[in-house]
Amino acid sequence: MSGFKEHLKAIIPHPRLMVLSAALYIYGFVSDALGAAGSYGFLTGDMTVCFSHYPGFRAQFIDYLGGVALGIFISNIKQVLLFIFTLTTAAPVLNLFVLAGGLLHTLISRMGLYGILVYAGTLHIHLEVVGCLLSLEAAAVFFYSLMKSVYTDSAEPFKRAFRERLVFLLPVILLVFAAAAILEVFWSTWWVYTLTKQQVSWSYFHGHVCSVHVG
Repeated sequence: MSGFKEHLKAIIPHPRLMVLSAALYIYGFVSDALGAAGSYGFLTGDMTVCFSHYPGFRAQFIDYLGGVALGIFISNIKQVLLFIFTLTTAAPVLNLFVLAGGLLHTLISRMGLYGILVYAGTLHIHLEVVGCLLSLEAAAVFFYSLMKSVYTDSAEPFKRAFRERLVFLLPVILLVFAAAAILEVFWSTWWVYTLTKQQVSWSYFHGHVCSVHVG
């Protein structure tokens, strides 16, 4: 049990980073309320879905939908890893908190309490928020330990940080974003569509969807 607690402590973000992410989330909500609407893709129901015949399990669920989920995962994880180790993609990572807050306001302003239901079911967004928060922690650990190693002229602080923190944080971040990509394709798209467009079953939607056009 003590080992589990230590592993859990290794991935819990610093309170200051939680405050930062909450502040960005609130900023997104308020700025959207003031008219600075963001680009939310399909998340507000602004999409056209085309259906076709069922091409078979492998062609539909593995080659097509699985391929889309894999592409989303690779794109997201590239940005996150670049952020953790170079900070060059800080803008899109930090903007995810702003987008999540703005999306909540947009859905509420358009649909009222029903919009909260839509928002609650977009599970991949919640996981991406968690993933970005963990990425903030990983970047802070990486750069703090690196600077400490340079300051003390010893690699030990960096090695200890990697051994005690990053070796646990990085796999969790990968798993969170993998789950987010799967849920975006295999759940959230259907959830938003069926609540904002028309009621269709999950099996029909994913068995017959052939394209999704935003806008």
